[in-house]
Amino acid sequence: MSTTDRDPTTRGTPAFGPDAAAILSAEHWSLLTARSLLLSEGQQRTTVFLTTLSAATVGIALLADASGFGRGALGFALVILPVVLFIGVATYIRLIQINRDEKQTVLAMNRLRNAYLAMRPELSPYFTTSPYDDERGFATSYSLVEPTTVRSSPYFLITTPTVVGTVDAAVAGTLVALAVLAVATPPTVVLILIGVAAFAAVWTGLFALQRRTLEPLRAIPRFPSPPPAEPE
Repeated sequence: MSTTDRDPTTRGTPAFGPDAAAILSAEHWSLLTARSLLLSEGQQRTTVFLTTLSAATVGIALLADASGFGRGALGFALVILPVVLFIGVATYIRLIQINRDEKQTVLAMNRLRNAYLAMRPELSPYFTTSPYDDERGFATSYSLVEPTTVRSSPYFLITTPTVVGTVDAAVAGTLVALAVLAVATPPTVVLILIGVAAFAAVWTGLFALQRRTLEPLRAIPRFPSPPPAEPE
């Protein structure tokens, strides 16, 4: 089947049954519910992580103030921060999975929209979201604009996983610096450089994992977008 045949604005109306619209509508609502649950879980997990981090930070600060910033506070930090980092990394990985699954729901709804327009092509001018399930169609539906590609935008730098991953990297850098401080007394500049290096290494590794959220966009689309119109 050619691309033109799959374009709901140019092909003839397929032979849909009388119950097609109701069936597609039920599937559409199911996808909307699934997407809502995914987004809600992502918010809840992020809140739990940030709350845990805040509580740990306050606890370390209070103990450090009470003990005169002694070894006791350092030991407590080395016990509690690995727990916080574990929760943060687990949250980050789950957020990656949620973002990947959310992309699947957007693409699935684009396919349903393609069927809607096949049944009623005259409604095409009134749809802001896309009926195509390739990267261009996803970007149009997801952000209600039409960028050339998701990969060329600063999309990854403003997502919740990036924010959580940055906080994770900061916790990891602090933990490494405190671990070094527990066994040695390097100059402050060296300690800062060690923390920065740990932060950069962890952030780079976590950011690389986030590229997995593009997996749904690498699949061969069932309904690819038509070529852009040539400028007159």
